[in-house]
Amino acid sequence: MDLQSIGLAAPFMAEALHVAPSAFGLVFSIALVGMALGSFALGRLADRSGRDRVLIAATICFAVFTLATAFASDFGQLLAFRFLTGVGLGGAVPCFISLCSEHAPPRMRATVVSLVWAGFPFGGVVGGLVASLLIPAFGWRSIFFAGGAPPLLIAVALMWVLPRSFASLEGSPETSIPAYIDSVATGLARVDGGPMRLFSVDRAGSTILLWSSFFFTFMILVTNSAWTPTLLRALGLPIEHIGLVLATFNFCALVGSSSAGLLLTRFGILAVLPGAVAGSALAYALVGYGAPSFAAVMICQGLFGLFAGCASSGLIAFAATLYPAAFRATGIGYAMATGRCGSVVGPLVVGGLASVSWPAQNIFLLMGAMVMIGAIATLGLALRRPPLESAGAG
Repeated sequence: MDLQSIGLAAPFMAEALHVAPSAFGLVFSIALVGMALGSFALGRLADRSGRDRVLIAATICFAVFTLATAFASDFGQLLAFRFLTGVGLGGAVPCFISLCSEHAPPRMRATVVSLVWAGFPFGGVVGGLVASLLIPAFGWRSIFFAGGAPPLLIAVALMWVLPRSFASLEGSPETSIPAYIDSVATGLARVDGGPMRLFSVDRAGSTILLWSSFFFTFMILVTNSAWTPTLLRALGLPIEHIGLVLATFNFCALVGSSSAGLLLTRFGILAVLPGAVAGSALAYALVGYGAPSFAAVMICQGLFGLFAGCASSGLIAFAATLYPAAFRATGIGYAMATGRCGSVVGPLVVGGLASVSWPAQNIFLLMGAMVMIGAIATLGLALRRPPLESAGAG
């Protein structure tokens, strides 16, 4: 919801804060820098200190600074608030993905993770619909009140209901309770070596390919949320139609995300993920050529959401099966951080192209072409790995 809201609010924020629209490439990217840092740092901290506590702290962080965004009075404040919002958002993801993975039966791990990750596009559906109603009626600041208050309530609820993350490790052959207690007492990670474990002899190739897939998949997802409203507005679509277009994208992404785990478990990553990434690239490339037809843009964005939702959710579900529990949050956090690096690069590239008056249609085409690199990396990842059921058995 946060990522969708800032994209829809950007044209109005630019006018209110007297900032050139092209400068919002930096606004979009600074939040994603924060997400990358949050994923890197808080993912590993969660493995050391408890995923429940880090998740609650991260939720409070992004809630508070989403609310603060509504009070930004100049460009510097906006950048600071967006960066800190990103830190909280980035830190939350590896925590809740790891918690879900640990508490799910191994053979259902991919399905459970993909269903939980479906909350990401669902937030986009809500964000698109709410923004299309609130912004014209109450101004751009209203969307940040709507996006910041509920997470504060969720954080309070998490304090009461979230189970201790190490409870699922009891009796696990990977990490025993005495080993966990010893790691807490010494202040060290449960497994020495930390991130270097991601590059052991049997994991290095898969880690590199996984990171490449994350980079391009999340690059195009966030670029779509951040820049598509501005690009489509330049092509003649009104904000009411753009809000519906993005709601359609997110609804289809919700369908794709929800079904990814079942598809992976049934057919394997080779049959699902490379085609999903390639399909998202093609659909996004065609969005600009569909405008200004509202129906054509809706169809292209719907297909893009379906493929991109399946690709992103599938990659996250697969990452949760690739690494053992002892450093699973670290592995997911680093993969997500690499995806956030792609999310930083994408908006900056589009911002640079927009500043030199590149045609919007060509921007859509170029970004779609770049994602085909990710499809090739995903194909290589799929060819390296065993079926998902056996990969997730540990």
